[in-house]
Amino acid sequence: MTPLAGFVAAVIAGWIIRDPRRAAAAVLVPFLAVLAAQTWTLASGRGINPPSTPNTVSYWVFQAIFLAFALGITTQLASWRRARSAPGDGAGASRRALQASALLIVLTAAFVPVYVLDAHPVLHHNANSPLPVTGLFGIAACIVSLIVVSVLNIRVRRAAIAAS
Repeated sequence: MTPLAGFVAAVIAGWIIRDPRRAAAAVLVPFLAVLAAQTWTLASGRGINPPSTPNTVSYWVFQAIFLAFALGITTQLASWRRARSAPGDGAGASRRALQASALLIVLTAAFVPVYVLDAHPVLHHNANSPLPVTGLFGIAACIVSLIVVSVLNIRVRRAAIAAS
């Protein structure tokens, strides 16, 4: 769940906000809200994985890795968008950051209650259960998009160096 939520938040923030630091800051609250909801549902026995899952180090390492992916995607995308924007197009940066943050908060506020209310107790937990499709999609999307935007930024930087 969190890789997909992080990916969506990163793309929205990175596309709208052209300052990488502000874009990364806009991603943190939605990611942490979805992480809190996911952790609560797992700990309360409403997930396929055992309720002890949030007590394991591997769970938190996985979350940290995909938070890093989300932050990497949003900063790389914001940098790429800034490099492609016209010079002097920095006006309204605070307004764009506020708009993106508001959009992400509204989306998170709409998603989290539905996710929590839809979660129901599971009688048989499976510690070796396969990842859900949304999790696999989120992981793949994070990995591929981070590679793509990183390559795009490298090409933009090389072109700028060659032009000067």
